[in-house]
Formats: sequence, C-alpha cells, structure tokens
Amino acid sequence: MTRLFLLFFLLGNNFLAAQEFVNSFPTLSIEKTEEVLSIDGNVKEAVWSSAKKATNFWLQAPIDGEQANQQTEVQMAYDNKFIYIAATCWDDNNYVIQTLKRDNFGESDAFAILIDPVKEQTNGILFAVNALGAQTEALLTEGGVDDSWDNKWLVGVKNYADRWTVEMAIPYKTLRFKTGIEEWGINFVRIEPGSNETHSWSPIPRQFNIFDLGYLGTLSWDRPPVKTGKNISLIPYATASLNRDYQRLSTTIPTLKQEDFEVGGDAKIALSSTLNLDLTINPDFSQVEVDRQVTNLTRFNIFFPERRQFFIENADVFNDFGQFAERPFYSRRIGLNESGNTIPIKYGLRLSGNVNSKLRLGLMNMHSKSNLTNYGQNYSALTFQHRLWKRSSIKGIFLNRQGFSDGETLEGDYGRNVGGEFNYSTSDGKWRSQVGYIHSLKENFDNKNRHLYGRFDYDGVNFRTFFTVQHMGENYFSDMGFNRRLFNFDPTTGETIRVGFTQFGNMLNYYIYPKDSKNINFHWSGLENFVYLNPNGSINEWYTRLRHFFFFKNTSQLRFRLNNNYVDLLFPFALTATPLPVKSYNMTEFNVQFNTDLRKRLNTEWFIVFGEFYEGTKLTYRGSVSYRVQPWGNFSLGIEQNNIRMPEPYGNLDLTLATGSIEINFATNLFFTTFLQYNTQADNFNINARFQWRFAPMSDLFLVYTDNYLVDGKFGPKTRSLVLKANYWLTL
Repeated sequence: MTRLFLLFFLLGNNFLAAQEFVNSFPTLSIEKTEEVLSIDGNVKEAVWSSAKKATNFWLQAPIDGEQANQQTEVQMAYDNKFIYIAATCWDDNNYVIQTLKRDNFGESDAFAILIDPVKEQTNGILFAVNALGAQTEALLTEGGVDDSWDNKWLVGVKNYADRWTVEMAIPYKTLRFKTGIEEWGINFVRIEPGSNETHSWSPIPRQFNIFDLGYLGTLSWDRPPVKTGKNISLIPYATASLNRDYQRLSTTIPTLKQEDFEVGGDAKIALSSTLNLDLTINPDFSQVEVDRQVTNLTRFNIFFPERRQFFIENADVFNDFGQFAERPFYSRRIGLNESGNTIPIKYGLRLSGNVNSKLRLGLMNMHSKSNLTNYGQNYSALTFQHRLWKRSSIKGIFLNRQGFSDGETLEGDYGRNVGGEFNYSTSDGKWRSQVGYIHSLKENFDNKNRHLYGRFDYDGVNFRTFFTVQHMGENYFSDMGFNRRLFNFDPTTGETIRVGFTQFGNMLNYYIYPKDSKNINFHWSGLENFVYLNPNGSINEWYTRLRHFFFFKNTSQLRFRLNNNYVDLLFPFALTATPLPVKSYNMTEFNVQFNTDLRKRLNTEWFIVFGEFYEGTKLTYRGSVSYRVQPWGNFSLGIEQNNIRMPEPYGNLDLTLATGSIEINFATNLFFTTFLQYNTQADNFNINARFQWRFAPMSDLFLVYTDNYLVDGKFGPKTRSLVLKANYWLTL
C-alpha cells in the first residue's frame, strides 16, 4: 500500500511539472489620507476625488473573459487606524435582497473585498455588504468560505436611481498582516442576482470559485502599514437560564429543574501582527444555532459543521487534514457528545496565525469538566503549514486527548495522532495532488494503526476530474477526529466492531457552455465511482453515479441522477425491527431534482427518488417552499418523506422530517429567527427561537428558547430551556 501511494504521487507530480500557468494581474495603489472620513456610504470626501480607481471588472460567471455590463469602481485609502474602501456599483435600484441578516453573502446584490495581507495564496479574509447594508465577514481558505467568523469593521451604504455606493472602514486590529510588506493580495467581487452574474476586478476562470486566492490582484502601498499599538480584545459574557429535563421524571428521580447564572469570557490577544492568541474561561455557546437534522438511511454517522465562534478563526490549520469525512481533528469532539449535547469546558486557548509569509502555526489546549458519566478530558493540538512555491504546502499535526480524574491523569486513557501532508498545486490551480499519512497511538494498539491517503485533481474549463485513494487500519483511532466508515454496529450482539478499509474514488465531469442558448447557462454531465475494499481485498461497497444537470439563466436548476450501489454487508443492518441479513445487495435508483428561480419572492425546490433498497424498494420525496418579504422577512416550509417497503419479516418503514423557519429582520442589527424540526427517526420535535440584538459592534444580547418533544407514541415534552445571554466586545 505504501508503494502504491508513492507511485501515485510521483507519477502525478511528474505529469504536473510542465503545467504552470502565467497570468497578468491588476494593481491598485493605496495612499495615506489625513482627512477624517464619515462611513455613511456617500463617497463625498475629498480623498475619493483623487484616489486611484480599480475599474474594468470582468465577468466570472456564467461566462468569463468578457467585461461586465454593469461596471463597478473601487478606491482605497488609509490612515493610522483604518483601511478605507469606497465602491460605486452601477445598476438600477431593482435589487434582489434576500435578507438583512448578517453572514448571507452571495444571495443578494452585494459587493465584497478579498484580502490576503501575507500574500500567501492559501488563506485570506472577506468583507462584504449587500445593497441595503447587511454585513458579512468570512475567512477564506483553500477549503472554502467560513462565514461563522465575526470581527469588528464599519460600513455604510447609499442608494441612488442608477447606482449604489459603499464605504468601508476596516481596522488594522481586525486584520492579521506582516509589517514591512508593501504589496498585499486583493480582489473585489460583485454579486448581481438580477442578471445571475458574478464579477471580479482580477479575472478568475469560471471553473474556479469566485473567492479563489490564486487569482488576486495587488494592493500597492505607498508606505508599508505598521502596527497600531496593543491589540487586545476582552469579550466577557453573562447568562441566566432556566432548564427542565422531563425525561428524568421517575419515582426516585424528580423532574430536573435547574436555574443557572454563569459568567465567563474570551480574550483575543495579538502576539504579533499575524499571530493571535485566543483564551476562554467557562465558555458558553447557548446562542449557537441548532444543528439541522437529517434522515440517516446509511450504516454510518453523519458529519455536522462547527458553529461555535471560539473554534473558527484559522480553523483550517487544524481541520484540513485527511480526506472526505475521515478527519484526525474535528472540533465538535470538544465540549459536545455524539448527540450534540454540551459537555462543559473549563478553559481553552488557541494560538494561530502566520509566523512569517510562509509558515502558519496552530496550538490548542482545552480542558472539559467531569460529571457523573464522563471523566474530565484535556485536548491538545499542534499543527503547522509551510508554504512551498506559489500554492503548494507541507503540513504537520500532533493531537493528544488525555483523561483526567480529580486533577490526575488516568493511566492508559489517552489517544494521540501524529502525521503530515504534502499538497502540490500549479500556480493557476488547475492541477493539484496530495499525499498524507496520520499515525495513531493508543494503549495496546500498535499495528494496523495508520491512515494513508492521496488525491489527484484537474480542473479545466470543460473537463474536470479527481482520483482519490485512502487506507485506514482497523486499529486507527482519532479521539479528536471523525471517522465515518470505521465503526460497524452489529444489532444482534449490540457490539460496535472496527473494520479497516481501502477506498478508491474517481469523478469525471464535463461542462458544456452553449453560446446561443436563450435559457441555459451550462450543462454538467458526470460519472463518479467510489469503491471500498475490506482488509482481505474483497469489495465491501461500490457506488456509481451517472448524472446530467441543467443550469438555467434564471437560476433554476434541473438535475437527473442514476445511482447504483453494491453492498456486501459484513454485519446485519437494523434499519427496521428485523435486521437485514449478511449478504450482497445490488441496488439501482433514479432521482430528479428541480428548483425554481431563486430570485423570486416565492420559490420552491423538489426532489424525488425511487429504486431498489436492500430487500425491497425506497421512495423518497422532498419539497420546500420559501417566501420572501423583501427585505425584512423569510418564511419557509419543508418536508422529506422516506417510504421503505420490504417483504416479511423485515417490514416497512415510514420516516418523516418536516421543517419550518421564520426569519424577521427588524434592522441590520436586530433579528428574530425561529426554526422547527419534526423528525420521526430521532423521535423529536424541536423548537428553537432566537432573538438577537447587536447593540454595539460585536456585542450582542440573545434570548434563546429551545423545546424538545417526543413524537413517537405519546406526545410529550423531553427538555426545555430559556437562556438570556449578553456579551460585550471591549478592545483595549
């Protein structure tokens, strides 16, 4: 297996060696101003009459290589505390505004600036605003966009008949930059839903994401920016809560009713202009949105995203190891159990950021509290990422989980991982390859304890493909990670058995962009295969999908898929009351998916699939209806129904997942959201209502109500909570 990985990697990189792409990127000059600017969106200050302009925006989607019809002009300036941006977005005032809520960039008429202060092309920051002033700030990494990150900055918007204008003021203290650097990576992005277009100042090929950091232009400073003194933020909080657990009601244990008052807080300390230390004491995450429930018809666990703010900044330096869902680090293992319930945390610290323009570090230590059912746990992580050439990197990681009781370590109660990755990319990002190795250290497990993986990608305009391979031994443990396929439950014995696997995956995609079509932007045809082998080399599962998608100019989409799934069950599968027997199954299904014009105030999405399912058949249909009262309200209803029909003795299964949401935006700093979930598989009806008032920059008052009910049999309450939380962001 090791020889296979090395051969795969060497052949891939030899093939890539001559594929470098060279392009010329635009430059914008920025100069210092002594003028006091009012961030109101008017763009009337004298500095904007002389500052250099970034113009000639390019189309990025649905086509590239052409100038945008609705142009944008951007100017920049700075003083001792802020970087200033002024943008004029030429357009009529028939805007599409999906919401006034924060962190919803991409759904409305919007403008954004992308900044890579270290110019390393692997991570950056996005600041965006829609045409009515709703803000978004996000972290950009090679893995995508994370808008869970929040920080301080100012913005003002002004609307006119033929344009809308923006002024931004971004404090130096919000950025992580290296002093002495005269050139930063930068790009400006415009989202135009009315024409279903995206524009960028520095042109980006349409096969890449609009946030691709490899295609940034240059911001040229007249003098390199310098540090602005201390950069320390204190974020204290206080919560008052009422909790009731009805499931503890019995003859000996009364209904648990608890009234709590908690205080704690976070601190953000800039140790250097690019290296940040986050501290937390007695953290509270009660204001975090609930997980969106799903129906799980597989034999394995579901991966849920991290939503807690403390774990967000520079999260990629910890998270981006492994392949697909098999990850050595998964921050939800800290402070949450497998059901998503809270395990209180005593304290935590995270050191993360750039040591220099090539080296990034991540250091974390957190300690959870013990309770009646769990020992205290200490979680430590150390990672690094060193950039090579323009867009390649070598990375390393060390993880340690250690059990504690009464302040003493528990002998043998630990789990450790150590490993690294090498990622290669050509400068244009079209050709990429990866090879990685993670080793597991656990008491009494010293063989079959490794995770090897590799990947090869090509992204052309029309043809795109990837090939992946990974091997995971049965004694590989990642106590701070997520391993989806390693655990197999046997319902006849109640045991969970660890079974290693080797996986091969390949996807072939072809895109057609018709030039003269009045309705279609592009077609997407694809074929994918994922094969999983048992330790003895026999096939455990083979999944094949053939698909064709239509992407229309009005944002609607029509998707067809034909799926075949061969499964050789190693253990019985208890989806219904009688477990399915151990044998081979070959299942084929067909599905259709359609969504209407997403720009309309009323839009819908529908999905239906029918086909073979183990011993019987499965019919799945899913639908949702959304209505927008622009710009203050969003209302939606959704339902997913799974009807499984199998012969005796296995029986039938009907699963329902229904959702509803209400979002009311009183202003860009005052929100009310309610989310309802009815899930017969989880035997739960959930209500989560949240009121948020951002009364000062990055300072909030939350009122959160959560209720859970049994739905199977006798309808009744399970748990209920009401939380009032206030936090204040104080910058020293």
